[in-house]
Amino acid sequence: MFKKATLLVVALAAAALSLVLPAWPGTVPASIVPDGARWVAHLDMEKFVATKLYEYMDKGDRFVVKSRDLTRWLKLDVPKDIAGLTVFGLGAGEKQAVFAVAGKFDKQRLLTLLELAEDRQEIPYGGFTMYSTGDDGFGAFVNDGLIVFSESREALEKVLDTAAGKAKNFTGSKLSASLKEVPSGAFISAVVEDMSNVVSEVRKSRLFEKASGMFFMAQEIGDNIQLRAQVTADSPENAANMADIVQGFIALGRMSDEARFTSLLDGLRVKLDGKAVRLEFERPSREVADMISSGRMPHGFFD
Repeated sequence: MFKKATLLVVALAAAALSLVLPAWPGTVPASIVPDGARWVAHLDMEKFVATKLYEYMDKGDRFVVKSRDLTRWLKLDVPKDIAGLTVFGLGAGEKQAVFAVAGKFDKQRLLTLLELAEDRQEIPYGGFTMYSTGDDGFGAFVNDGLIVFSESREALEKVLDTAAGKAKNFTGSKLSASLKEVPSGAFISAVVEDMSNVVSEVRKSRLFEKASGMFFMAQEIGDNIQLRAQVTADSPENAANMADIVQGFIALGRMSDEARFTSLLDGLRVKLDGKAVRLEFERPSREVADMISSGRMPHGFFD
């Protein structure tokens, strides 16, 4: 028997990891993101699975281990059945985050799993049904190809209103326009319009406490992984300080006795342009896969 929290996460959030929406081939589902969203992050699973990075990691059974429970309980092949995962924030704090996942899944099986929860609730909302198991959060099927999930009922209701066309989506916003700068080949992207609205753990970071916005993307070109991040500070002086902090972390990393890690640092460059701090990284996909699959950080790096 599942515990309440496990039920909601596995049956709804994990169900969200198995949806398909033919009109959205792994891209951000813009029509359900409310106007006023503060940040958005997206994983295009279809593009990721097509990379050499994924191929190298898959040979080491990295993903088989991670997806074992989903395979057993949901009969779900994660790499094949997930099209994309999008997370966006409608306000400050992690409880205002909403998850939306596209892929293929067995809806009836997921509903059957939900019925195992003693505190399960079905809450009609417009033309939708929200599901909850006590205090664990709320989830809903937008249609047979999309699930949304949030700890906040209010946030989920905003998403469902947007999906139904009762509220404006974010396609005309500055946040949406920023996503258009993401290269077509990127498998991961993230844009934060205002850092004051992201989760508290990030805001507390010395690196981001003076930041006003952020952009991130990852793609594979040839057999190399390319990462690009840009943090916009509130002043040129603070941008220079942030660049110094990053350079300090790089210097600290070079003191590691982990040869693979120091090799990866050779692919990292820091650039300063007014209020903007840019980080650019490029290394062979196999090197990146080896480092991720090892699950190890260099000894003493955070000591």
